[in-house]
Amino acid sequence: MRWVIMSLILLLVSPTVQGQSKETEKPTDEDKPMIDSFREGLTSSVNATAAWLDSFFADEIDPDAYDTASGSLRVTPEWDEYGGFKLDSSFRATVVFPQAERKFSAIIGRGDFDDFINDTQQSRPSVIRRDQSDEEWMLGLGFDPQVSNNHNLSFGAGIRGGLALDPYFRVRYKYESIIGENVEFFTQSVGFWRDSDGFGVAQTFAFDAALSDNWFSKSWVKGTFAERTEGVRWHASQKIYYMYHFERAIAGEVWWYGETELAVPMQDYGIRALHRSRFKREWLFLEGWVGLHWPRETVEEQRKPRWMVGLELELLFGK
Repeated sequence: MRWVIMSLILLLVSPTVQGQSKETEKPTDEDKPMIDSFREGLTSSVNATAAWLDSFFADEIDPDAYDTASGSLRVTPEWDEYGGFKLDSSFRATVVFPQAERKFSAIIGRGDFDDFINDTQQSRPSVIRRDQSDEEWMLGLGFDPQVSNNHNLSFGAGIRGGLALDPYFRVRYKYESIIGENVEFFTQSVGFWRDSDGFGVAQTFAFDAALSDNWFSKSWVKGTFAERTEGVRWHASQKIYYMYHFERAIAGEVWWYGETELAVPMQDYGIRALHRSRFKREWLFLEGWVGLHWPRETVEEQRKPRWMVGLELELLFGK
């Protein structure tokens, strides 16, 4: 994963506009900014993999007709007064198979296993400390027999852990509903099993509310119980966004994190001020934040405020 991170950083610090003297000419592959070529190459590679996998469902396919990939790459450098500097990252790519009537899909990614099985990107501040073994490559296949506007039932299986080949299986049910005119309610239940940890369940509740034309609220709570956890691992967040431009927003967040059976059940909580905007491209986003959190991992440790500051660069590709 490090070579992907370094490549993206180098692409962003390179000139984003080339061939200024050729404004009237159609740009060639050589004239394209490197960041655009990088994104196109990433999309093409994932689509080619999708065409190969879908060939198992049909005698003949047209590889050039495949354009079903979607995903994102995130790079997050952050400094935390409690844990120091670290460079976090996550990657996810999803493809659907047309020959399989679009009920089958494949996903590959790197990141936290809880985020992976819940089909979410990193939704927690990266200062929340977890077992680093979770930050591994994962590959899975999905089957979606029931998909509608409000209900979604999905099954999935795959491997995680790189060469360790730690298999997993999960079943996921999603439900969405509009409450009134301005509030959307979302719930998701996941049951899973993996060879290294046995059985587990995860539950999510979320509310999105449009408070006005410019103000938006997002709140959620997640809980996970598995044989590897000390009781229930939970995480809650409340964010308020102000959209001062159609491409830019500022936000404030309050969050909590803990595990019920640990010696210190409340492991961490904090506040952050964030700014998110598009960055040079429609598919490139930059988010920066500064905040305080109050971590405590042991009974002997004294809880006190710690500063944190960070950036997150997100590149979207495909559909």
